[in-house]
Amino acid sequence: MVQEYVPPPPIAHNLGRIDYLLISHGHMDHLNAPSLRGLHLDAASIALLPLDMGRIVRKIRPGLAVQEAGWFQRYNLPETDKSPLEIIFLPARHWHRRSLRDQNSVLWGSYLIRANGKSIYFAGDTGPGEHFRLIREACGPVDWCLLPIGAYDPSWLMQRSHMGPEEALDAFAELGGRRFLPMHWGTYRLSSEPMGEPIHRLQITAEKRGLTPETLVMPS
Repeated sequence: MVQEYVPPPPIAHNLGRIDYLLISHGHMDHLNAPSLRGLHLDAASIALLPLDMGRIVRKIRPGLAVQEAGWFQRYNLPETDKSPLEIIFLPARHWHRRSLRDQNSVLWGSYLIRANGKSIYFAGDTGPGEHFRLIREACGPVDWCLLPIGAYDPSWLMQRSHMGPEEALDAFAELGGRRFLPMHWGTYRLSSEPMGEPIHRLQITAEKRGLTPETLVMPS
């Protein structure tokens, strides 16, 4: 069992109705069945998923509308009278497994969301790689980058699927990001580094690289 640093939030009570549900990959800490069952989803809600994840999600939430996409594909979103919304599924350096026999049978990735002239990049789980440069070349610079900074020790094992703070800052630069919001740290014990180390190292390295408080948005 994975050790938790903090208890899961009461999702069903804190969130209202959800229009679009984005799930980056199929690992149990990201596609969690009890959490998915507790979300307020109705007939108009749509789950935007990687390729071949729909069958898993439908078993957990029968009747939920789903769309699947491969890397660099746009989801087909309903037209509205509001500002156009665009969501693109993008690469990540990670992997899939939920059972003994389904290794990499489902795709994994990241998301770019564009609306009201702004963009948000959600990296999901990822190791370092050239995909950040490719995303920048295909999609342009990003206003908000949600990048993982934890679960990196030991590096010889974790670097294939997770980033440390310094690598996340490199990815932020490659994406041409304007704001950096760190994530994926201090919640579950997935690796060997101390709980507070990722955010401490991020602050030190960000200061050395000249990032301002307006650029690095720290959790309060």
